[in-house]
Amino acid sequence: MKSPTLVGGTRAARRAQQSNRKSKEPRLGYRISEWSEMTGTSRQTTWRAIRNGTLKTITYAGITLVPDSERVRLGFAEPQPIT
Repeated sequence: MKSPTLVGGTRAARRAQQSNRKSKEPRLGYRISEWSEMTGTSRQTTWRAIRNGTLKTITYAGITLVPDSERVRLGFAEPQPIT
C-alpha cells in the first residue's frame, strides 16, 4: 500500500508559505524555528537561551512561543506605538 503524497511539499514549507502570505504586522508570538530564523541563531542556541532563562517563552496549546515583547526587549525591533 502506498502512502499518500503530500501536496505542496513538507509541513514546514507549507507553514513558511502561509507566513509569507500574511501581512507583516507584529505578532503576539513566534515559534522556535521562526524566532531562530528571524534572529539568525540556531534552534539549539534558542533552546539554550530558554533553558538558561535569558529568553522568555509562553506555551499555548502545547506549542512553545517566544512573545513579540522579547523581540522588542532584546533590540530586534522598535516598540510599536498603540493606535
